[in-house]
Amino acid sequence: MNLKDLFLLPNLITIGRLFFSIYLFTQHLISDFSISILVLIIALIGISDSIDGIVARRLNQVSRLGTILDPVCDRIVFLLLLFWLTDIFPDWFFYGILIRETLVILGSLNVLTKTKTLKVSNFGKFGTVLIFFSICFFVINSGNENIFFTYFGLISLIFYYFVALEYFYKIFIKKMNNDTIPFEDSIFINQEAKYILSLSLIHI
Repeated sequence: MNLKDLFLLPNLITIGRLFFSIYLFTQHLISDFSISILVLIIALIGISDSIDGIVARRLNQVSRLGTILDPVCDRIVFLLLLFWLTDIFPDWFFYGILIRETLVILGSLNVLTKTKTLKVSNFGKFGTVLIFFSICFFVINSGNENIFFTYFGLISLIFYYFVALEYFYKIFIKKMNNDTIPFEDSIFINQEAKYILSLSLIHI
């Protein structure tokens, strides 16, 4: 790993996005924004998350540092968003995601230390989309009781855990090639999926 890669444009975008998110989530309350702006912020998080990958491929600046830095920053930004919106979520949804993310992050550390290549799971991709839509639904429905949004969030969370179980099964139980492990997508979200998700959120 070359530290000079830190100054590649895609990695600078990743780092800039992280620091901007830290500033936004620590210096502003959710009450500072309208519901539509909150949904837009979630959409922009998804869009900005796609930019670094697109730039890396277009400029042929894909680096080992970037493949690690991007998902790490993704997780930090996602968890910051989760805590920022904590008052909007039901307790079961907030703690359910928090526990699940903690377990997957611990598992991902095991993967990163033992493999060279990580493949994306379609189940993980779909699970991530469901969770982001659930987050938007809870924001839109803030302060109100809506059985549809509640059940949608519950089903999304159950599926999110199912994806995590599949991930742990592939890592710790199923015999696999030493160089390649199909990896759950909540850590390494496919760039095209994130872009499509972001466009969808804009139209909510």
